[in-house]
Order: sequence, then structure tokens, then C-alpha cells
Amino acid sequence: MDVIEAIQSLTGCSEKDAEMFAELAKSDILRETRRTYVPDSLLSTQIDIAVIRYNRRGVEGEASRSEGSLSSSFESLPDYIVALVRSERLAGVGGHAFEKKQPQNILPEKA
Repeated sequence: MDVIEAIQSLTGCSEKDAEMFAELAKSDILRETRRTYVPDSLLSTQIDIAVIRYNRRGVEGEASRSEGSLSSSFESLPDYIVALVRSERLAGVGGHAFEKKQPQNILPEKA
């Protein structure tokens, strides 16, 4: 199951919405890790972030909300997700982050 299918399965949203939330989550991860691609170890985290973003539609920018006797508060991202993303962050040296190239699945040539 790929990222888009997982987001659709967890949220029930359309494929177009799942793609949008996957891209938003991907950009969050890339910005925080200083990478050019999402490592395989963060694909499940990308799904988690996309689902969190999906569930927060309509309450963007709110820190808390009270309606009658119900009160809700929102955190930016759960601490465990922040820790997972930061564990994959590239260190900067001289203002640059050096990244190993993304592994490619190359099949051996048949003789």
C-alpha cells in the first residue's frame, strides 16, 4: 500500500485530497530534515502528518476552541512525530547540508 492509498484508507477522502495532504506532509518533512526526498523510514510519519492535517481542516490557526461545555486544544504536531522527523535531519556544515543520493532500485541486466 502506498502513501496515497494509506491516507485514503485512514481518512476516507478522495484521491485528489489524499495527494494534496501527502504533498503537504512531504514538504513539512523535507523542510525539517533539509533533505530532497523522504527517506523510507519516514513514510509512515508522512502518512501520520497527512492524516493530522486532514483532521484539522477548518480549524487552521486556532490554538483552542470552546463550544458550550466542550473545550478543545490543538498542538502543532505530537512530540513523537517531531522526534522521528528530527532524527532524520541532516547536519549543516558551512551553511550546507550534504545528503547521500537517494537509493535507486536498479535491476541487474539480463545476459
